Amino acid sequence: MFHFFKHSLSYVTQQQARSAGSGLLFNGMLCILFALAILANPDLLAFLVAVFLMIVGVSLLTTWWKVRHWAKKL
Repeated sequence: MFHFFKHSLSYVTQQQARSAGSGLLFNGMLCILFALAILANPDLLAFLVAVFLMIVGVSLLTTWWKVRHWAKKL
């Protein structure tokens, strides 16, 4: 997926990149908050789900970070 960010895409406007980045930030933070809430009351299944949500949340946040820096270059 990240190979799309290597080249300049002239058909994506800066506003579209900002709105996509905002969605990534919100979803990433939401996943991390849910994961922390689950970790506060751990059960084996809940712990596995929390680890999965942490991985997804960190992935979304890093993608948001890349999109944000990519949008500044446009």
